Formats: sequence, C-alpha cells, structure tokens
Amino acid sequence: MANFPIQPEQLSSEWFTTTLRTAGKLAAGNEVSGFDVGFIGDGVGLLGMVLRVSLKYAHADGAGPASVVIKFAHPVPENRAIAANLNMYEREVVFFNEVAPEVSTPKPECYFAGMDYDNGSNIVVLEDLNQYRAGDQVKGITVDEAKMVIDALAPLHAKYWGKYEGKFKNMMQINTSYVEPFVPSVEGTWHPALANFGYCMTQELRDNIEHYVQSLRRIHQLMAERTMTVIHGDARMDNAMFGDGKPGLKPVVLVDWQAIMISNPLQDIAWMLATGIDTKVRREQEEALLAYYVAAVQKHGVTGYSLEQCIDDYNVGVLFLLSYPIIIAGAFDPANARGKELAEEGLRRHSATVEDRQLLRYIAR
Repeated sequence: MANFPIQPEQLSSEWFTTTLRTAGKLAAGNEVSGFDVGFIGDGVGLLGMVLRVSLKYAHADGAGPASVVIKFAHPVPENRAIAANLNMYEREVVFFNEVAPEVSTPKPECYFAGMDYDNGSNIVVLEDLNQYRAGDQVKGITVDEAKMVIDALAPLHAKYWGKYEGKFKNMMQINTSYVEPFVPSVEGTWHPALANFGYCMTQELRDNIEHYVQSLRRIHQLMAERTMTVIHGDARMDNAMFGDGKPGLKPVVLVDWQAIMISNPLQDIAWMLATGIDTKVRREQEEALLAYYVAAVQKHGVTGYSLEQCIDDYNVGVLFLLSYPIIIAGAFDPANARGKELAEEGLRRHSATVEDRQLLRYIAR
C-alpha cells in the first residue's frame, strides 16, 4: 500500500506538513493546521482529477504556499486503465522526479510526486500557477508567445539530443513502446471523425484518411529516423501558462507532463504551429519560427543541426500529429462544447498544414 495519499479523502494536515517541510517550503517550527479542497475545471476528467487545495498554517511566520495543485489518478479503475495503457501517470512522476531537476525548462515547482505501481494510482503536488494566464488552443497564440514556448522547450530537447538511451528505463518511445497502444486509438476513431467533422477537413484529407491511418506504423518509423530526444509530448497551448510580464512571473510555464516521451523533437513544435496558431499567421511565420527553433537549440549546445533538417523533421512531425485531431474529433463528446471547438479548429488547421506542405508525399501509395 502506498505511503502517500492516492485519493482526496486521504489527504491530511500532517501529510501536508511533512511533505512541505521535506520540500523546503515550510519552516520546522510551523505546520499545516487545515486545508480546503476544490476542483479545477471539471475536476474529474476522463483520465484523472485536478484539485486546488488552499492551505492554513499554525503561524504566519515560516508559512508555506497559500495553495497547491494536486493531480490524482482517476478513481474509477476502468478510466485509470486507459491512462495506464500509455503509462501517463508514471511518465509525469518520472518527469518531476528524474527529468525536471536536470533541465531549465520552465515548469511548475513540484513538492511531491509518487506512483503506486500495485494499483496504478499516483499523486503529484505542484506549485499553484493561478497568477498565470492559460493559453488557448482554440483561439491560438501569437508569434511572440510561440517564441516563448520554443525558448521553454529548447533546454529540454537539447539536454537529451541524441543521448537519451539508457537514461530512462521505462519512458515511452515513438517507434517501439508507443506504437501498439497508440495506433488502435486512431483506427478506432477515424470513421466517426470523418462522419462528424469531415466538413473541417480538406478534400485531400477526406480522400486519403484511410490510407493515412493504414500508414501510421510507417509514420512512427519516419519519426524515429530523426535524431530523437526527450519531448513534452503534448505541447498544445492549453498547456502553456503565460506570465504576461507580471513581476516575478516567468514568460511561460509548461504544464501537464503526462505525455513526456522520446521522439522527434519537432513533434512538440509541430503540435504548436500546426494546430495552436491561426492558419494565416502560421503560413506567414512558419519558416521564421523554425529558424528561431534551430537558433534556440544551438544556444543550448546542439551542433550540426541545419534549418533544412529541421524543416524535414517538422514535416514528418506534422504528418504524425494529424492523428491527434483525428482522435479528438472521433472521440468527441456531444455534451462538451469546448470539445467541439477543439475538434473543429484542430482538424481545420492541421489538415490545412498537411496540404500546404504536401506532406502526404511521405506516404505516397
């Protein structure tokens, strides 16, 4: 049995006191005297729970943070199993315990991260970023904000650029452990995506979507033919928190590290540019932002990486990531209005990027 809480009802003032002291966030002469729990957003989603916990202290002097954000695995075993199939809980725990201390990528401070391997539960206790503004995947971000995200990702990519092997025992890898759990998800969603959101796809995609899905294993291999590294894995703009120039805040902080994996580094950039930016802006600024990325990873020690190679890596990344908006559209919940917006904008922007860059040539029949 885990020696840490795995559900909200197991939280206690004593556990918070010990955890925050161990993390260096609470003076030895102080203690947590009470707390209030509230859900963030919908609280319990498909794969987990996210809570904001307001903390009370015995004394004002030497007190810890006013609030923390806590992520738990889903309480229902069937839902928890979906995340376990892709090691999502474990990946985030590994990130905060093993990767985060080694990289300067801006991320929330982690006070505790633990995994109960017996039942697939976990807990991650994080800094509350409530002073930051969340990015909006549907609205899209500006060019300046895209540069901030590139600057945030570059230290992570550069740290393990071509030298990840043997470093992380169980991390998902694009062409091996990730393929078989992932491909069936696309195979099971493309028919409803086409039926319900075909109007958001280009004619080219509608004509070729079945061939695209049949080619996914080949596309995974194309991704792995690039120099690989550790990536965020879900660099959509809902996972970027912007400081907006407020005193003491960073330009951007990246959250939700459950999808960290080993892959083509341009997977992160492709997810941002192909889906998270207005199509007109992307067409005007795409090449300049890729050049900005090359300069950013070079600044962090990557050598011999050309813009030409970056563009090719980006093209394959965009092609692979077309599967993500297909899954989102195919698994769409009619009761979720924002889900519909994500499905529509994701498919419109991403299929336009695929057509603009003539990316189906990589999997010509």
